[in-house]
Amino acid sequence: MTAEKIRLAVPRRRLWAIVVPAVLAGAVVTNHLASESAWSSLRYLVLTLATAIWATAVTRGRWRDTFLSLSSVLFCASVLLAYAVITNPSPIDIVPPGYRVHRPIIGWGPEHSGVFHVSKIDGRTGQFIFDAHYTIDDHLTRKVLSAAAGPVVAFFGDSMTFGVGLPDEQTLPQLFADETGRRIRVLNLAVSGFGPQQFLRVVETGLYDDMLIPALSMAYLTAPWHAERSACLRGFMFWAPRYELVDGQPRFAGICGDTWSNRLHLLLSVIPAGNLDARLGRANGAAIDLYIAILTRAGELSRKKYGARTVILYLRDAAYTAQIGVSDDEIMRRLREGGLMVVDASLDAAAFPGQDIYIPGDGHPTGVANRARALLLRRNLGDLLPSASAQ
Repeated sequence: MTAEKIRLAVPRRRLWAIVVPAVLAGAVVTNHLASESAWSSLRYLVLTLATAIWATAVTRGRWRDTFLSLSSVLFCASVLLAYAVITNPSPIDIVPPGYRVHRPIIGWGPEHSGVFHVSKIDGRTGQFIFDAHYTIDDHLTRKVLSAAAGPVVAFFGDSMTFGVGLPDEQTLPQLFADETGRRIRVLNLAVSGFGPQQFLRVVETGLYDDMLIPALSMAYLTAPWHAERSACLRGFMFWAPRYELVDGQPRFAGICGDTWSNRLHLLLSVIPAGNLDARLGRANGAAIDLYIAILTRAGELSRKKYGARTVILYLRDAAYTAQIGVSDDEIMRRLREGGLMVVDASLDAAAFPGQDIYIPGDGHPTGVANRARALLLRRNLGDLLPSASAQ
């Protein structure tokens, strides 16, 4: 190669090494800001494939062979996911910018306060499944109208507790506040996609101590499949806190996506073709152990730090627990043995004739279900709650 050709090749390699990553990073940001759907996962997968191809081109030796193998795997995965998305269109979530951004400690959440207009559309018919407004307060938590001060009942959890698909007045925390005559301060600290580890991490770090002191109770609505999240088995948990069991106790170990093996597992877990996502994402005995340990530790710290009693609103799922070799009764027993108050919050649809307890086409609880669970929680907390005469 002549000196002139070498001089031309060097800038080209530099251009290849700088411009391509910049373009890929821009594409990731654009995809992050776009409306969420199954296409979002496919775009992320294709961008990961493009990154692996770029890495194959710029590396040499063993690393090149490694990235070449990874590119092959990602290409096959992209084809499978594209087939699944095209043949079985999933609902389309329409969310405004700032509704979900990366946030330290908890992983993600709203970027700013305000009212967010969120919709979900049926992928086949184009009809609205829901169309709702979520009010986010100055603490970046969902607004609850309750007492302005005094002892707190704080709700932790995921989209079921946050109230996805529902107006503010129909969320579980708001209906609990209404059931108690708004005589206590009620907080909705839930965020869509959260797992038990976010509950523990908030209590460990004191993120909301300014709001939680003093506290009467922590309430956590959960189901056995939350063990998938606490064990970092689902792709959307990338930024979530990660815990490991050490001598039977959960120890903070970083985030779910902080190792290459975890990243590969999380990436593959979003591929629905052939139920690959179900097989990779399903909990096992070890995941259930971690799930129980995290909730137990969160309850212990809540009692020590805030003097609060933790109530687990447990949703049975016999079909799921049968797949992993445990039972709902066993999980509930172990949670009680850990010092938690456990309430069976499962609902029988037959007890609500003519009323939906799940949003049709979506599966999240309706206001009807939330009101029933709010009443159930009020009854179980009993004497912990102030009476009307005390006001």
